[in-house]
Amino acid sequence: MSEEKKGSELIDQLKEIYSVFFDSEYITKNLAIPKLYIDSIETLKAEELFNQSSSLTNTKWGIELYGNEFLDRKNLNNLGINDKIFLSIGEWGSNHQFLMCCDKSSQDFGKIFDYNDAHPWSASNDWEVQWIDFKAFIKDEYNIDIER
Repeated sequence: MSEEKKGSELIDQLKEIYSVFFDSEYITKNLAIPKLYIDSIETLKAEELFNQSSSLTNTKWGIELYGNEFLDRKNLNNLGINDKIFLSIGEWGSNHQFLMCCDKSSQDFGKIFDYNDAHPWSASNDWEVQWIDFKAFIKDEYNIDIER
């Protein structure tokens, strides 16, 4: 399957997951997954990173866990800066999640965050480490150079 097709399928599945939280116009306008991630995730050998299927499962788990907090803020018309679209791309230890911002409306689009026992949508939404993009994340965490 081509990388473009894989990326399209991943976006379609994320649209479905996030449809409870964002209207279809917002999702269509803002949901995007950085090409470098799509092109390389299935070939990287880093056991802490999820393949696309596991990314979807873990993304769904995280937003279901914190979705009520998000919906409460949405209903009060009080969405915050972190109430955006994220993809869970990996984990380490017992409580750390690597989340990538996949929301073009955010100043954090494409950045990777390490959340410890938290999530962007949770009340305790503080991240511990951030990387400017997927390439910097892979280089820093796994010492792997990805060609653009």
